[in-house]
Amino acid sequence: MKFGFIGFGEVSYTLSKLLLALDFEILSSIEGRSQKTIDLINSLDLTLLDSFKDVAKESDVLISANSPDIALDIAKNYGNLTNGFFLDFNNISPKTVFEIEDILSDDKFIDSAIIGRVNSDELNIYLSGSKAQFLLDKIKKEIGSKGIDINKMDFKINVKLISDKIGDVSKLKMLRSSYTKGVSALLVESFELAEKLDLEEELWEILSLTENRDFERSSKSRIDSSKKASKRRYEELVEVLYFLDNVDNVDESKIMARATKDKFEYLKNRENKE
Repeated sequence: MKFGFIGFGEVSYTLSKLLLALDFEILSSIEGRSQKTIDLINSLDLTLLDSFKDVAKESDVLISANSPDIALDIAKNYGNLTNGFFLDFNNISPKTVFEIEDILSDDKFIDSAIIGRVNSDELNIYLSGSKAQFLLDKIKKEIGSKGIDINKMDFKINVKLISDKIGDVSKLKMLRSSYTKGVSALLVESFELAEKLDLEEELWEILSLTENRDFERSSKSRIDSSKKASKRRYEELVEVLYFLDNVDNVDESKIMARATKDKFEYLKNRENKE
């Protein structure tokens, strides 16, 4: 079984490492990629093809892990070229998910997500769609045929099948994204203000007393990633709000989500000026 990747960032890199360890062939391309991405691709033993169209045509499972704003174009341009399954791991709204389903049909498309830290030794993957269980069984069967005991690997993969309905995983992603990005925005704002007041260390100390021992380390990591990826976070929140507007059209029910989007828009614009 061959897995192909359109786009090659942190998600694709992590999934590729795990799949290579399970003796699957990984396809990708350096077509139009930055030097940073090329270096990341070359750090793994991948099969590189001339173009992403070739990757799509040769893959049994084609994976899209890009930014939300190009997810639909990726599905249009490459999803129809594969004879296998198309998995979308982007943080996109259910509306976009259903548009992809209309393009590809639920016989080919599987709604997908990684929940939690991507670069950890324990990966949590969520799937939904009419063919999700079929694909999962097929992968497990091939791993078994290779004589690989997945329980003895240096990593752990938890795969949860949510339902046979396209869109259910995406809905969970949107709700989780609204929560986690709201927390991140509040952390950034609170500690930037504390820094101006020269009370940053004291704020870490008192919050660690009421939260948990690992609070400072995990929060600093969250603040750092939020600033570095403010553009991506903003794009994801646009998708989140589109989803929430369809769930409840009362503006007051989404005050926090809208404020979070505005905060990341500010961080994005500030980053562009620096």
